[in-house]
Amino acid sequence: MTKFMFIIKKPNNKILKQIAKQLRAGAVVVYPTDTAYALGCDATNKKAVAHIFKIKGRDEKKAFPMIVADIKMAKKYFGIVHDPLSILARKHWPGPLSIIVKAKKAIAASALHKGTAAVRVPDSKIARTLSKHLGRPLVATSANVSGRPPCYSVKAYLAQIGRNHAPEIVIDAGALRRRTPSTIVKVNDHGEVEVLRKGPVRLDISAQGGSALG
Repeated sequence: MTKFMFIIKKPNNKILKQIAKQLRAGAVVVYPTDTAYALGCDATNKKAVAHIFKIKGRDEKKAFPMIVADIKMAKKYFGIVHDPLSILARKHWPGPLSIIVKAKKAIAASALHKGTAAVRVPDSKIARTLSKHLGRPLVATSANVSGRPPCYSVKAYLAQIGRNHAPEIVIDAGALRRRTPSTIVKVNDHGEVEVLRKGPVRLDISAQGGSALG
């Protein structure tokens, strides 16, 4: 089935507000981040999250990464209660650092893994502004068919996805520079910070506590 999409090039703040309004109504958007293009929706909207699973052909047991506008929003929707994570967030956000945290009840359970998600405040102004105007976390899974390469341009995305189960809105910011995916960390059961995926943010692991506070 062919579906109509709005493709918007280099939106201004007014247009991003309008897109956020559509997200609150359940729309799905393709948007640029500081790594690759992402598929996004209101992370509290179960139907919109389900639409993204269909677009990607993704296993519904896998969680989605999420973007927030700032640390204040992260604390509102996620349990950032460990001091090490708060320290890391204040030091490296905005930036390519994702932290695994427990989500609060407002977040759609289908987007989570055992109640947790990888959350970050990105360098991308468009991504942060969308989340800010939405007033909620934004799903930030890579805009590609599950198992295929990330997309660094809208042209590459459309070549993969076609128009079946297509999103309502595509933000075209041109070709993105290829960058390393974000560093991912979590606090383990012993209260120590573990690096789950190495990335641009390099953290020094304390020999005594296992904490990554570099």
